[in-house]
Amino acid sequence: MAGLDFSRLLTASATSAEGGQLLEEIADNIIAFTASAQASLDRIEKALSPKLEEQREVNNHSQSEAIIRRVRVDTAGTPKQGPDVAIPPGVVSVIRQRRHTGSPNGYVAANERDVTSTGSRSEMLNGDTIVLSVSNWNNLWFDADTNDTDFELIAEQ
Repeated sequence: MAGLDFSRLLTASATSAEGGQLLEEIADNIIAFTASAQASLDRIEKALSPKLEEQREVNNHSQSEAIIRRVRVDTAGTPKQGPDVAIPPGVVSVIRQRRHTGSPNGYVAANERDVTSTGSRSEMLNGDTIVLSVSNWNNLWFDADTNDTDFELIAEQ
């Protein structure tokens, strides 16, 4: 194909009836290919995007914009597990220490042991927030220095 001048070939083809018909067939094939490629891309995009029905099932068949829960550490020094709430893929959780009855220190960690260990937890004061990516809030543990410390868990879609 080296050295072939396609523009001259197309110009020469357009000067005869047979050449014009050939160019029309080429154009039709390009249009058909474009439609086929677009249909393939649409199928790929649909397969890669999250399934709406699965999201609705996770959220009790409604399309909510946010999931909000509260965790209260009733007894200081006794770790409390987060609620069993599945978080859709790609949605992050915002955790905020909301209220306390004395010392403002609250703690969040990924397991019960770490929430009581100073080197393996996030330490929070009243109003502080952290952002985490977890599949379920029951993967989080909470503790505080005083009784009745509240944490808000928020997942926005």
